[in-house]
Parts: sequence; structure tokens; C-alpha cells
Amino acid sequence: MVKIILDAVIIYLSFAAAYYLRFNVLTDLFPTIVAGFKGYSETLFIIVILWLAIFKIFGLYEGKKTQELIDEIALIFVSVSIAALALLGFLFLYRGIWFSRLVIICAWAVSLMLLSLERAGLVFLRRWSYSLGFRIKRVLILGAGEMGQTLALRLKMDRSLGGLPIGFLDDDPEKIGKSFHGVQVLSKISKAKEIIRSQRIEEVVFATTQLPYQKILDIITECEVLKVSFKIVPGILEIIASRVNIEEVGGIPLISVSEIGLKGFAAAFKRSVDLVASGTLLIVLSPFFLLFSVLIRLDSKGPVFFSQERVGKDGKIFKMNKFRSMIEGADELILQMEKLSETEGHIFKIKEDPRMTRMGRWMRRLSVDEWPQLLNVLMGEMSLVGPRPPLPREVEKYSPWHGKRLRVAPGITGLWQVSGRSLLPFEDMVRLDIYYIENWSLWLDIKILFRTIPVVLTASGAY
Repeated sequence: MVKIILDAVIIYLSFAAAYYLRFNVLTDLFPTIVAGFKGYSETLFIIVILWLAIFKIFGLYEGKKTQELIDEIALIFVSVSIAALALLGFLFLYRGIWFSRLVIICAWAVSLMLLSLERAGLVFLRRWSYSLGFRIKRVLILGAGEMGQTLALRLKMDRSLGGLPIGFLDDDPEKIGKSFHGVQVLSKISKAKEIIRSQRIEEVVFATTQLPYQKILDIITECEVLKVSFKIVPGILEIIASRVNIEEVGGIPLISVSEIGLKGFAAAFKRSVDLVASGTLLIVLSPFFLLFSVLIRLDSKGPVFFSQERVGKDGKIFKMNKFRSMIEGADELILQMEKLSETEGHIFKIKEDPRMTRMGRWMRRLSVDEWPQLLNVLMGEMSLVGPRPPLPREVEKYSPWHGKRLRVAPGITGLWQVSGRSLLPFEDMVRLDIYYIENWSLWLDIKILFRTIPVVLTASGAY
């Protein structure tokens, strides 16, 4: 209801501002007879109702608190554009009302800006209230494995996510009673109903794929009865749901999976965008390339650029370029330091890596060392957005399903980088990569690129 009232006020103010722009600012450019505002104001009530109805039809008031801000702004753009076109069409068909077309165009631009700022403000207020401890949901996590532990850690580290992990439930008897990241394993999953009631749980997260569907359905039913929200960490079948088709053979329903969407025209279009964007960025950033080249040489001995063999699309080996951020010969020391890795799975990462140079540590934090990979994108070995390009030694340790992330060109940024980077375990990184491959769209690439900006500026999860 608050959004509707705010939107109504913004629409009215947008048309009032548009009237002022048209008849006070743009009069010299577009001469016309100045119309009285009274005639406009009488029509504005109908226009506000019309626009709000269109906003409702397009889902602006569905109340999805988890929807990303960029998705909502895109929806605002579509809704406002359709509303403006509908108004123009109505005025064309019905001559009984006189309304300047330029006023509508100005109102479109002003309302788009103000509505976007309003939504951004509401998101900021919601996260600010979460950070102060208001309206935070009490979360019960089913499954104390890697996924569950990572989720608990992220919720505890970032209160603006709006969840407080109260405890885990897990069927492993060795985990019961233990704590992970300060969150205790309370009991077995079979005790979920009792724990939900006794701990006043407001949200349940299924962070394991090992539960039988019958048990999942039982817990979901109990959540619905108690008005407790629930979320499910998807397994592979849920991730590829967009490509699942159901067909009938002899009266028996069968599930078939179609080819991945990132092929043919979609792949060619993505490559065209990569080509134009990487070429443009290399030209714009060329003065900074020269500056960092000088700073790197002054900071430590060794070459400016570091090239390393990586595994690309379909297992093809290529040389990935980076600004050198470590001492010369750092790669030769990795076998001696492998046990010091602070990440799960097949990735080697250390927060305070002793091989890092002073300049390199700063470049790593802001991902400046990744800039030369634009050359790899230009040559077609990489993409702006895609899975992280693995090392050959990492691929040797892959399970068969891990190899699915090699079906597309690796990227400079991707879902892994904007979802926690080094904070996420390897298995979660692979799941994110597979989700990206299975659900690729140009809009998903745009969202990842936009989300990369604050992640880089805040150095979130970077080491």
C-alpha cells in the first residue's frame, strides 16, 4: 500500500514538473500557446489511476522483497513506457481531452527517474532497518553441510540480508550439538516441526539435497500451516528446470532435457557484444594500462604481465593475461603452499598470500589485475561474463558433472564473483556456473555486470 501511495504522488509530481518544463523551459525550442495548469490538473487524477493500474498489471506491487533492485528498475522502465504509450494512444483516439505530447514525454523521463530513486530509497531503508536489527527473520537451516554453513556465515556477516540463523538441523549424528560459525546443530531434521514451534522460526531454508521428497513436502506443509516462509537451495534437476520438457510414452510421463540455450544465434549475439565492449574498454582504459605498467615495474622486479595456462570452452587450453600481482616465480611455490589454502574444493586461495607484492595486493582488492583479460575477450578465448577459467590441475580433480561448466567460454566476471567470490566453497561455485549456463540471457549478463561494480568497489570476498 505504501508503494502505491508513493507512486501516485510521484506520478502527479512528474506531470506537474513536466508541465513546468514544457511551458517554462522548452518554450523557446518548441513555441506554443501556454495552457493553464488547471485544465491539466483536472485530467491528472484519471492519468494517475490509469498508470497505477498498468503498474499493477505488470507486477510492480507483487511484494517480492527478494527481487533485485535492478530487476525492479527494469520493470519500472517497461511499465512507465507502456503507460506513456497508452496515454498517447488514448489521447490520439479521444480528442475530447487536449494534452501536450511533449508534456507526456517529459513526464515519462521524470517519473522514470523519480520512481527508480524511490525504489532505491526503499531498498536502502529496508537494509538499514535490518542492520539495526529490526524485522530480521529467525532462520532455521536444514542441512549443516557446506551449503548450509556458507549460508549461515553470509547471514551472520551481512545483517542487511534480513535473516538471523537460529540453528541447523542435520541427520549426521556427529554434527548434532556442534557449532559452525557460531550456529549450533540443534537436532535431527525429523524434529523440524517441534523446533519451528519452540524457536519461533520465521523462515526455513532447505540447504541439503539429500532429503527424501516426502520429508520435504511434510515440512513445507507444516510451514504453510504455521505461516512460515521457506526457501530451497536447488539441486541439479531444479537448476535445469528451464530446459525440462514432459512428454508421454505409452501413458508414462517422461522428462526430457533440451540443449542449453547459449548456442546458435544467442552465442553469436553474446560474442558480438563481447567484441564491441572489450574493444571499446581497451581503448578507454589504455592510459591506465600504461600507468599500471609503470607502477608495477617500480614496485617489484619482473614482467608487467603474467600469463597462465587456463582451461577454456570445451577443455581448450589458452593463455590468460593478468597484471602481475605476485613476486617473480610465485607459481613455482604453489605446491609448497597448497596445504595453506583457505577455500574448499579444488581452488587455491590464501587471504594473506606472502607471494603478493604491495602493488599487487591493492590491484587484487579492486580487481585491476583482471583488466588485461579484455585482450582474451577480444580474441574470443573468454567472455565478459561466464564461469571462472580453471587451471588444468583443478580440472584434473573434477567430477564428471563439474565439467559442465566448461561448456561455454569462461568470463572475467560471473555469478560466482558477484555472489561471494572467495567466500563460497567450490561446490557452490560450480552450481552457480551451471545455473548461469542453463539460464543464460542478455539481461542476466547485464545484471551480473552491474552487480560486479559494487562488489569490486567494496572488495567483497576478494583475496
